[in-house]
Amino acid sequence: MYILLFILVAGLLIKFAMTTFFNDDRLHFSFDERRYFSDEKAIAKIMRLKLVNIERVFFIVMTVVFVIGAVIFFTGGITFGIWLLIGVIILQLVLNIVTDFRLYTAFHDKSNLVMTVIWGGLIVGLIILTNIYIL
Repeated sequence: MYILLFILVAGLLIKFAMTTFFNDDRLHFSFDERRYFSDEKAIAKIMRLKLVNIERVFFIVMTVVFVIGAVIFFTGGITFGIWLLIGVIILQLVLNIVTDFRLYTAFHDKSNLVMTVIWGGLIVGLIILTNIYIL
């Protein structure tokens, strides 16, 4: 079962890399910027947010944590390896929080604030469920 979790998170990282580095249609992994393409001012606001740079930093950190978690898991530290794997998922949710909050500051769309709260709730739930399942 744990191997499946590693495969799913590896798929998330591959999709992240493909969207961030190799996709000509989309620039951002954490949100769909095509929603803002109808307005040139909105596109300029998004570019000023520098979300691409933030996403790339998160991608590198997530990849490093994933590799360290895989090495630790396969060398015998199963619990700590799983926690590092869960850490990758939590980092993705933190990236979503950062993105939605920055979009809220630029566009004042309350749906971004609602999503920030939802992402925070998912992080708390993930930590609780992981503690229950592992311990």
